[in-house]
Amino acid sequence: MSETVVIGGGVAGLASAILAADRGHQVTLLEMNPQVGGRAGLHEVAGFVFDTGPSWYLMPQVFERFFASVGEDMHLDLVTLDPGYRVCDRGLLDSAPQLTVDVPHGYAGVRALFERLEPGVGPALDAYVESARDTHDLALEHFLYTRFSSLREFVSPQVARHAHRLPRFLASPLDTMVSHTVTHPLLRQILGYPAVFLGTEPRRAPSLFHLMSYLDVVDGVRYPRGGMYEIVRALTRLARARGVDIRTSTQVVSLSLEGRTIAEVVARTVPNTTSGGAGLEVFPAENVIAACDLHHLDTALLPPGRRTRSVRGWGRRDPGIGAVTLLLGVDRKLDALEHHNLFFTRDWDANFDQIFVDGRLPEPASAYVCAPSRTDDTVAPPGCENLFVLIPAPASAHLTGARLGDYASRVIESLGERVGVPHLQSHLLVKKVTGPGDFTTQFNAWRGTALGPANTLFQSAMFRYPVRAPHVDNLVHAGAFAAPGVGLPMCLISAHNAVEAL
Repeated sequence: MSETVVIGGGVAGLASAILAADRGHQVTLLEMNPQVGGRAGLHEVAGFVFDTGPSWYLMPQVFERFFASVGEDMHLDLVTLDPGYRVCDRGLLDSAPQLTVDVPHGYAGVRALFERLEPGVGPALDAYVESARDTHDLALEHFLYTRFSSLREFVSPQVARHAHRLPRFLASPLDTMVSHTVTHPLLRQILGYPAVFLGTEPRRAPSLFHLMSYLDVVDGVRYPRGGMYEIVRALTRLARARGVDIRTSTQVVSLSLEGRTIAEVVARTVPNTTSGGAGLEVFPAENVIAACDLHHLDTALLPPGRRTRSVRGWGRRDPGIGAVTLLLGVDRKLDALEHHNLFFTRDWDANFDQIFVDGRLPEPASAYVCAPSRTDDTVAPPGCENLFVLIPAPASAHLTGARLGDYASRVIESLGERVGVPHLQSHLLVKKVTGPGDFTTQFNAWRGTALGPANTLFQSAMFRYPVRAPHVDNLVHAGAFAAPGVGLPMCLISAHNAVEAL
């Protein structure tokens, strides 16, 4: 029985452990934090149940395919959201009047919304969405479940039919494709905002990623009752049922190599109230799956001659977007909010320039506000609201929650004005602020990246971090740093690709 060590207990690590164990490997999973889930974390306090990371349940077929691959049912109570989300054309920290629209479930309703705001745009939107559907299906069938190890992986009649379009989709930015489809500023933002899910912005993301619009505009948005952490719980159950030894509060500190092979993984118990911190432990390894921050793997765990990228090479890469997040427990219901709410600044380009060019906190700020208690009464006490607020920010390890107090307070007051509750801060039962620097502390996140390296042209597909380590024979990579990229569905797919490469 092959001994396989998984570094990192996020969604990719758990999924990798399940797939490896299902193939007969003896698997040990090492997670530095007290709980598994990684960025898909959980914070419970005062009757509030907060998801601390991903909150959009998209690409359900990827989840279904993963669970079916190990002969299991997800056992998730999925709720279809209608409207899928609410959009406002003013960011926070901006007192100007706002236009608010709800994006309904189902394409017919979405098309009607676009026609209402931009009469006559229907046929152009039809073409855009049809292209998004075709590209989504092509990617799912040929470009996601692959290691990009051979051109033969892409030789098929379906790929050949679309070959003439792929160079244009790769070479031109999403923003250009969107602007050729719609002109209304808010509609452009509805089609362009998925770029932020990819760790970048519409001017930097290849138009290939217009496929993301198929997911929310046509496929719809769902929510697992109980919260997104229910996915982590389901994966944890599957892992333990297959004999995976899950070690939390266990941080990998070094890798012992014999030539081009990792022989042992050395970890230490992270002190906490239950473990106390018992020192070092050595785990023999025939295979290692790195489902952790791969910049940390390269720069802190692997010797220079065995790294996939040098320190200089990492310096040329884009870490993607950072985030300021606020977990807010409010003592009253906020009827002005839907489950998902997007506040977009009017001058979007200036907003993104503040983040990516100037490297400073944006003001005014585009913001995402998730209020799962609008759908699920199990995540907040009766009569209360559970809010997760995310402000896209520079990826900077210096921006910690402790240094963001004034900015967070102004964001809260601005949000209160938007939802009709002046002095919202006085109605908070819970308040927790996290910045990019906290991501570095909690996850060894490179420069505090919130999602992982940006899915820009030269950091996507075959240009992304390879599944197989080129200089270590028994090391494979999974997670948001590896192909195919960021997001929970991509992490599940990366786990499949990694285990296939063992």
